[in-house]
Amino acid sequence: MQMYSRMLVSGAVLLALGAWSLAANNRGLADDSAGVSGQVQKVADALGKGDADQAKKLAAEIAKSTETEDFMGLMALRRAKTKKPVFGVGAKPGAVTPDGIEALIMALSKRPDKKLIDKNAEALAVLAHRVEAIALVASAKVPEKDEGQKKKKDWLEWSSDMGKSAKELAKAAEAKSLPEVKAAAAKLTSTCNNCHGVFRD
Repeated sequence: MQMYSRMLVSGAVLLALGAWSLAANNRGLADDSAGVSGQVQKVADALGKGDADQAKKLAAEIAKSTETEDFMGLMALRRAKTKKPVFGVGAKPGAVTPDGIEALIMALSKRPDKKLIDKNAEALAVLAHRVEAIALVASAKVPEKDEGQKKKKDWLEWSSDMGKSAKELAKAAEAKSLPEVKAAAAKLTSTCNNCHGVFRD
């Protein structure tokens, strides 16, 4: 009887640890409030409140202490085994596919789904505000000097274009306008491709 009780207790402990680990992993992927995604979210919140000065200040702080790959990486696909923080799309992992900012923007630029837009308008607007915040951090992370084709002027221009297109995407998502979502997503995709073609090694 004692042995059976011990097995039950051990099983319960293992189950609880497994659930905690899974919850912590999902929290880290979607939230990471003390890390880079939490910091970028504060920029997005400031932009949402119309506080451009605070958003720029926060973005500059992130740029000083964070590698470009880390804040840009927030737009990658959210996967169960991903160790680095990513935003994903919406609060629930896998509810929207593809579950990654960059991948979904590319999909919306080609064949936007009206049902997806109508059902997830709020999540798309949040996504767009986060992209606008990432663009602001990128603007503050401008390279110190030109290196070959990698020009500071181009970095700043593409970062600015990224922010403007993200703002357009947020408005289009809130209006649930398929043509406007597609147009804004296409602009974002083009800007990202242009920048990656030069600056991504």
